[in-house]
Amino acid sequence: MKRVSLRERGRIHRLRPGRTPGEDGPDACWLEARVFDRLLAYDRSRGDGSIFEWRVDEARAGQWVGVVQVPGLLLELLPKIDSAPNHGDADLEDGITLARDNLLVMLGEAGDVPLRSRDLADLGTRKAPLHETLITLFARRLRFELLRGADRGYVGEVDDLRLMRGKLVIGRHVARNAARRERFTCAFDEFTANTELSRVLKASSRALLERTRSSEAHEALSHCLLMLDDVADEIDARPLLERVVLTRQNERFADLFAFSRLVLQQLSPTAAGGRSTVFSLLFDMDRVFEGFISAMVRRAARNLGDGTRVFPQARTRRRHLMDGDQGGILNLKPDILVEGPGGRLVIDTKWKRLGSLTQRRQAGLGAADLYQLYAYTRRYGVGRSVVLFPRVPGSVERDFAPLAANGEPDGSGIGLRFVHLHRNLRRRAEFRGVVDELATLVQDNLQPPIASEVLGGAA
Repeated sequence: MKRVSLRERGRIHRLRPGRTPGEDGPDACWLEARVFDRLLAYDRSRGDGSIFEWRVDEARAGQWVGVVQVPGLLLELLPKIDSAPNHGDADLEDGITLARDNLLVMLGEAGDVPLRSRDLADLGTRKAPLHETLITLFARRLRFELLRGADRGYVGEVDDLRLMRGKLVIGRHVARNAARRERFTCAFDEFTANTELSRVLKASSRALLERTRSSEAHEALSHCLLMLDDVADEIDARPLLERVVLTRQNERFADLFAFSRLVLQQLSPTAAGGRSTVFSLLFDMDRVFEGFISAMVRRAARNLGDGTRVFPQARTRRRHLMDGDQGGILNLKPDILVEGPGGRLVIDTKWKRLGSLTQRRQAGLGAADLYQLYAYTRRYGVGRSVVLFPRVPGSVERDFAPLAANGEPDGSGIGLRFVHLHRNLRRRAEFRGVVDELATLVQDNLQPPIASEVLGGAA
């Protein structure tokens, strides 16, 4: 099986007979025609959008990161964090390792994988394929939680019993037990480990066990399945995902369930039955970046110690942009809403490349981005909104002043800002550097709300 590590915007070329392939690297690789066609068929079969931009005999990676496995190919897609130009093979390998490490940290902070800060020090297999590391993390954490105790709850059961229990199911009882007077068909609640959550965790553990080559992960997952031996096996556990209810009693399994959902949702129908080698663990980098920055801003707010609060996706603070005759229209959900003694701040995150576009009038921002930020600024009455990008060479911070009806600045502001991510986030000092950078951003941009007479009552 060919293993390829490709960064965002990297290109995959279809190798036609008679053509000489180029050298595989983090920005380009060459695949045999049959393998290329398998990857194309898989991408077209996905129900949640394409991973690649397809052209004749070429595919370009987009903002999806993670792992795709098809027969003959293990493709690792990593985020591209710009830095100084590479000068050799060692630099390229270090860049791939850094991207893999940082992606793991970002996924853990965003809540997409069951990774805790103390797990980072134990990750010795930094050059292992990304999916093996993710499976190992899941297996370790699930075993730890199951040793503390499996999820248990009351589950509805219907069975033929010798003694009455719960309620008598009359119709079924008459049909089944008319000649067996010693039996009663009863419906009752059983306190058991055979909950929807446990069945989902078992199904994902079995799926991952079939796809890992890591001895540590294999041992841990086998132990987990042994501890879940009393839990029913599901051929396809995906219908259970919407029935799982997380409570205070089982919230310790929340990130494990989130990862299990990802695993089960990305299994193809045949893979759910274990008959296919097609497998993927993919993450939308735009959402990962948003979740990571939200977590970092929360850490920064705690460090400020002045009562500043952070609301990811403006939870409990959402507002409609306008009213209609049947209620509110256009529910606004800013990526991050910050409220503190100094005022209110909206942060909108964008994982995309601006580069030299920062020199243009709109600083490379699309019209939709600016309209969106203007709507947030007006509706939330904030003194300032910020759109935040990862820093790239040539990044230039810019500021914009929304205008009032008279054509004069209304006192609010929209800022273009960047966060420096070309760091080794596994190192405590570098990780703290991101938190400190965002703390400074919050302090500098947290401003009092704009007066309601200026914004038409929005404050």
